[in-house]
Amino acid sequence: MSSTLQRPTAQPAPDNPVRRWFAHPIVAILATLGRVGLAVVFGWAALAKITDPQATVRSVRAYDLLPNALATAVGRGLPAFELVLAIALLAGVALRFTAAVAAGLLTVFTIGIISAAARGLRIDCGCFGSGGPTAHPHYGGEIARDVALVVVALLLAGIGHSRWALNPRPAEVPTGLRTRTAQVRAQANAEKFRRDRRLTVLAVAAALVVGALGGVSVAAATAPGIPTRIPTGVTAAGGIVVGDPNAPHTVIAYEDPQCPICKQFEDTSAPGLTAAVNAGQVKVEYRMRSFLGPESVRAVAALGAAQDEGKFNALRQAMFANQPEERTGGYTVDDLLKLGAGVGLTDQAYVQAVRDQVYAPWAKQVDDRASRDGNTGTPDLKLDGKEIDQNVLFDQAAFATLLAGKG
Repeated sequence: MSSTLQRPTAQPAPDNPVRRWFAHPIVAILATLGRVGLAVVFGWAALAKITDPQATVRSVRAYDLLPNALATAVGRGLPAFELVLAIALLAGVALRFTAAVAAGLLTVFTIGIISAAARGLRIDCGCFGSGGPTAHPHYGGEIARDVALVVVALLLAGIGHSRWALNPRPAEVPTGLRTRTAQVRAQANAEKFRRDRRLTVLAVAAALVVGALGGVSVAAATAPGIPTRIPTGVTAAGGIVVGDPNAPHTVIAYEDPQCPICKQFEDTSAPGLTAAVNAGQVKVEYRMRSFLGPESVRAVAALGAAQDEGKFNALRQAMFANQPEERTGGYTVDDLLKLGAGVGLTDQAYVQAVRDQVYAPWAKQVDDRASRDGNTGTPDLKLDGKEIDQNVLFDQAAFATLLAGKG
């Protein structure tokens, strides 16, 4: 008897329009563009944050969703995580995995922004640095942008391949498998490809974890230490008290010298607060924020120098009366010296402290403390520990009535 080795009959793949569409060469080119686009977005976000991890921590805290310790860890680790993810996307390795991670991260960002908007918080998303409280949130645009990016990431995860990617490639499979040896070789090649692909995914996952942990460690090691100089008479929380220390009631006020809504409060309702302070009804502990950029830090540092000379409140009021536009580089050293001279701060100690920014580290520490204490926007006032409603805060009569009731 004789036998003839039969060539295996290839089973036709089921007709799947979606799979056929995903395999089209044009889809691979579009996937490449989407992949590079996502890499640019995450790389830009990472580089914007990585030089100022404290600002990222403040941004995460501003959402008021995580305990402080976890918010600090997330804020410190996120920039490095995003940078590793950007590099992996740019290289095209483990595309299904990296695109799925990107989609998940973007979904978390989107949910956070929606949550902030629903709770009435006024914050910047912090996606590209300098987040935290803001007078002018742009939730609609931020949500639309992140939803669009989620769609791109999910499509990439579904497509799973693109051009010019550093991925393991399957070995060529012979078209006619005439011997058992060839069949075994083909199976071995296919198994090696699957193993290499799994190892690539594990390597990328490990790089993301190591990057995040490294970011946490580096940020912790480089975090600002305790300021070497602190203004005279500040409280344990970094506040500066205006009024009779023995006044029966206390107002805690969070303000940023650059905040336009704080100026609005100062122009409308603050005179009622001043009257209550002068009448001995209340004292005010100002805990100054500096989240609106280096100009805010310069301004709060100057207020620290003014406190040493007993003119904190005079300079604070002068700042709001002459507030520059937000994020325009205002409150320069010359501005602060001129404002100081206008309230009698002409001595060399104030001038030198402003020029050398002696109290800038203290200003940053006070801002970080306020962020840790849960302040997510300015102006924010508490009367005897109870939050004053914003509607009352900006209603002159209602605010004056509230304070008079404490007389």
